Amino acid sequence: MIRRLFPKRTARTLLWLFISLITLVALLYVWTNWSGARRWAAAHALVQREGETFDFHALLPQTPPEAQNLLAIEPLRGIAAVVEGDASKGEPAARRKALEALKWTGTAPAAQGVALSQATDFRDWVKFLRDSKYLDLPAAPEPAARDVLAALDARHPLLKQISDAVTTRPLAMFTPGLRERPLPELLISMPLPHYTAATGLARALGLRARAALAAGDSTEAAHSILALHQMALAAGQEPLLIGLLVGHSFESQALAPLWQGLKDRAFTPEDLQRLQSAFSPADQTARAMLQAMRGEMAAGCNALDLVQQTASGRRSMDEMLSTALSSSSHTTSRVLIRLVPGGLFDHWKSLLVELEMQQLILPLKKDGLHAALTSSEKIIDDLKQRSNLLRHPDYIVARLLLPSVTQVSCNALLIDARRRQVITALALERFFVKNARYPAALTELVPDYLPAIPADPCSAQPLRYRTTPAGRYALWSVAFDGKDDSGKVTPDSKTSPKLTKREYLGDWTWTYDPVK
Repeated sequence: MIRRLFPKRTARTLLWLFISLITLVALLYVWTNWSGARRWAAAHALVQREGETFDFHALLPQTPPEAQNLLAIEPLRGIAAVVEGDASKGEPAARRKALEALKWTGTAPAAQGVALSQATDFRDWVKFLRDSKYLDLPAAPEPAARDVLAALDARHPLLKQISDAVTTRPLAMFTPGLRERPLPELLISMPLPHYTAATGLARALGLRARAALAAGDSTEAAHSILALHQMALAAGQEPLLIGLLVGHSFESQALAPLWQGLKDRAFTPEDLQRLQSAFSPADQTARAMLQAMRGEMAAGCNALDLVQQTASGRRSMDEMLSTALSSSSHTTSRVLIRLVPGGLFDHWKSLLVELEMQQLILPLKKDGLHAALTSSEKIIDDLKQRSNLLRHPDYIVARLLLPSVTQVSCNALLIDARRRQVITALALERFFVKNARYPAALTELVPDYLPAIPADPCSAQPLRYRTTPAGRYALWSVAFDGKDDSGKVTPDSKTSPKLTKREYLGDWTWTYDPVK
C-alpha cells in the first residue's frame, strides 16, 4: 500500500528531506544555545563592569529605625505584610481595610493649580464632601473651613496623627521593609497590597492640607504636605516600577496644596524652610527612577531564569510559575516550554539587559532623566524596526516588557522638574518675606536661600525665571522639546495641558497668573 502511494524514489526523497529537516533543527538548537551562552556572558560582563547587579536583594534599602519611621506609627505599622500568602488575612489586612474608609466616591473638584495656575474654590470641595457623604456637613449654613478641618480630623484621626508625626519622624518606609518581607522566588509575583491601601490616605492628606489652608492654619497644611512627600519617597525607594509610579502619584497630590499655599502666601517662614529642606536635594526623582530600572532588570532576569530552569528540567512547573505564564495546564506549559531552546532564554535575557543597561540605566547614571527619555525612544524605535518576531525571536520578551518605558520617563521628567521648581519657589517666598519683593534674577537667592540655582532637567541649564506685571513671577522648564517658549503653557482643546505626553509643545511653568 505504501509502495503504491510513494514510489521508491519519492520515499527516498521524503526520507532525505525529513533527515535534513531534523538535522537543520538540531543545528539550529546547537547554534542558538552556543550563541545565547556567549551573548549572556557578554551581558553579564557589561553589568559587572558598570558596577550593577542582578541580585534584587542587594538593591533593597535599609529599613529605618521604627522611632524615626513616619509609616511605622501604630495605624500604619505592618501594612506591607502578607500573612501566609493571603493578603486578606491577619492584622495587616485589617489595617489596610481600615484605610479604605479614607477613600471617597464620585468626581472630586479638579486641581489645575500647578498646571494651569487656576485655584480651586474650597467651597467646591465643601459641596463635594457633603454631596458624596464623605463628611456629615450641613447644607445651611455652609460650614466654615475650620469646621470642615475639624470634621475631617474627627472622622479620620489618622490624618492628623501622621501629619503631627512628621516633626519627630524624618524618615519613611512601608513596613515591614522589603528586607524583612519573605520575597517570592518569582519576584514579579510579589504581593504589594500596601500601595492600594495607601492611595486613599494620600488623597485624604491632600484634602486635609487644602482644608487647613482654607482655615488659615498653614502649619497643619505644611505637615500634611510633608507627610505626602514622605510617602512619595517611601514608594520611590523600593526597586519596583509600580513603586515609582505610585510615588509620582503621591507627589502630585502634594504639589496641588503646596502651590495653593504659595499662591496665597499662607506659609510662615518656618513652614517655608521646613518644606524646602524636605524637597531637597533636587535629584530625588532621578534616584528613584534609577532604583526602579535596576529592580526591573533584576526581576525580569529572575523570571526568565526560572522559566529557563523549568525548560531544562532543573525545576518543576509549580502553580506560581504556571499562573504567571497565564496557562491553564501545568502539562501544557511544561511541554511548550521544553520545546524552547535554552539558548533562546539566554538571548531574551541578554537583550533585556542590553536595552535596559545601555538605554536606561547608564544614561540615567551619567546624564539624568532627559538623557534616559531620549534613550528610551531609541528602545521603542528598535522594537518597531524588529516587529517581525519570526526574524527577530530574541525581541519577544523585550516587546512585552519595555514598550511603556517612554511614558514612565516622561512622567518622571515632569515630576523632577516640578520638584526643582518647588525648591526654587520656596526660596523665592523666603526671599520675599525678608525683602518685600522678588529678586530680579535667581542669582540673588544664592547662597542665602539656595546653595545653587536648580538646573532644568530638560536642558541642564538653570531654570528660567522672570517677575510678572502682577507682582509675582514665572518659573519654567523648557520641557520635552528643549525650546524656550518664555514660560508659555499650551493647553489642548479640553483646557487641560497634556504635560506628560512626549508630543507636548510648550513649557512647564510654575506661576500664579492664570494661564490664558
